[in-house]
Amino acid sequence: MEALQQWALQMLDRYGMLGLFTIAFIESSFFPIPPDVLLIAITTRTPNAAFCASIICTVGSVLGALLGYAIGFIGGRPLLLRLFSRSKVEAAESLYHEYGAWAVLIAAFTPIPYKVFTIASGVFKLNVLSMLLMSVIGRGARFFLVAYSVRLVGQAFVKQLDILSLLLVLVLVGFFALVWFYHRRRGISVSKAGFKGDAGEKCFNSPNGLRDG
Repeated sequence: MEALQQWALQMLDRYGMLGLFTIAFIESSFFPIPPDVLLIAITTRTPNAAFCASIICTVGSVLGALLGYAIGFIGGRPLLLRLFSRSKVEAAESLYHEYGAWAVLIAAFTPIPYKVFTIASGVFKLNVLSMLLMSVIGRGARFFLVAYSVRLVGQAFVKQLDILSLLLVLVLVGFFALVWFYHRRRGISVSKAGFKGDAGEKCFNSPNGLRDG
């Protein structure tokens, strides 16, 4: 892993932004080193490049997701199990069943291995446009957050980003779950009230009801 990280940094030294794009692209399907490493290096060396580097990283990662999707679509579940551990595959499958396309957004923004979800999207035949939309939002948010955190605060804060991103997702999931539960309970209450109202009106207007009494 250390050798791969050094190779990625050499790509950055030799090819600059093109090297960043390449690593972001291949990381979305099979490369184990996240592009965050290069993004941090670029922003540390040239703080004014934060915006441009974030855009390039996002575009490379999202386009690479299409390759991951194609790999999953063609290879199916057996390939997914060959590439990743069963626990990761089962975790991805559970998230897909629970959240659908939102699972891609969660993986794109958090330290959860993004490549597992790009390939899984193809395996589970997720709508491509939905996957791309969630990828743009999630990857863009993550890379801009990383780059501007380095520029404004420093690398020390970036080390806490993975924990903070997971906490943020948990808070958002909890919030939307509460909103859904509230509206569901409210909908059930309204339905019951409507049923009782209809029943009372039928009783009142029936031949044996109060109006005819």
